[in-house]
Amino acid sequence: MDFSNVNLERFVIHQVGNSFESNSLVLSENELSIEDSDLKQVLLSYFLSSFKPGAFYEFDINSQSGTHPMRDYCLTIFQNNNQFLEYSKKIAHWLHKTSQHPNIKTGELYLALFKNCEIDGQTTDCLGIFKSESKDLFLKVYQAKQQFVAEFEQGINIRRLDKGCLVFNIRENEGYKVTVVDRVNRSQEALYWRFDFLNLRQLTDSYYQTEYFMQVCKEFSNDILTEENNVQKSEQIAFNQRSCDYFKASERFDLEDFNQKVIGHPEAVSAFEEYRKQFEENYGVEFDRSFPISKPAVVKSKKYFRPVIKLDRNFHVYVHGDPNLIERGWDPDRQMRYYKLYFNEET
Repeated sequence: MDFSNVNLERFVIHQVGNSFESNSLVLSENELSIEDSDLKQVLLSYFLSSFKPGAFYEFDINSQSGTHPMRDYCLTIFQNNNQFLEYSKKIAHWLHKTSQHPNIKTGELYLALFKNCEIDGQTTDCLGIFKSESKDLFLKVYQAKQQFVAEFEQGINIRRLDKGCLVFNIRENEGYKVTVVDRVNRSQEALYWRFDFLNLRQLTDSYYQTEYFMQVCKEFSNDILTEENNVQKSEQIAFNQRSCDYFKASERFDLEDFNQKVIGHPEAVSAFEEYRKQFEENYGVEFDRSFPISKPAVVKSKKYFRPVIKLDRNFHVYVHGDPNLIERGWDPDRQMRYYKLYFNEET
């Protein structure tokens, strides 16, 4: 995504709350025309800076309902920009209808049509849909005659976008390409934005493939490479490190290459393949045997590969290098297990 040449073409603000509250839907009758260039830059920063490289989605046009209102509204706006205001109201009505939880807060709904957005090497239009639900207190200090006066105001923190999505005008027949921000909370009522209102499913692109395959590695490590299966903790950590290093160092994933470099032993390869196929069946995921590795997905997923050995409540041993320099043993006098660490220098 590249927004360096983006232009805010159309803009409107409505107010939307949950469907249980009376008067929680207030619609604007006119678009806003932003003439102040500084204000326009503030709005662009507020709306767009929270979207980082990561998972992309599409409208789930094949869902059981048979229709997808959001996809249809976006299609109309992209085909005829002059219907932006009318269909922004339809989007506000749809959000209000799908806000089916009493804890959903009333907030401002912003709809913006952006021009000159770049995505996947293409320059295209983009529809932005954003909602602010939380308010902050701001201290306002100004000079009045011969003294300074302090007041406070309640407003929106422009450095934190609560909820938002960008719908890029590409892949129309598949359900467009969509990216999402949802920061308010992860409780049940928060799911309405992504699932009820937008009705999205994740694109099976390189980010998707990388993220889920790294998840397979982590769960295989947790479920199979255990002491119950006669696998020492250091061996588990070694597998985690090899997996993580493979994705960090490689530009492209290849299943045969991964099995050889990361797993190695034929029996372990067979166990991993069986586990991977079960994972695909359980989660409805289908992995390609080869795919480009998404570096943002690696950055996100590698934090779950923490190389730590937790020993009772006394010690945590973090292994950042060669796990073969750790030796595990049993002390018959103390009737306790121990780890022996080999190193050259102490810092």
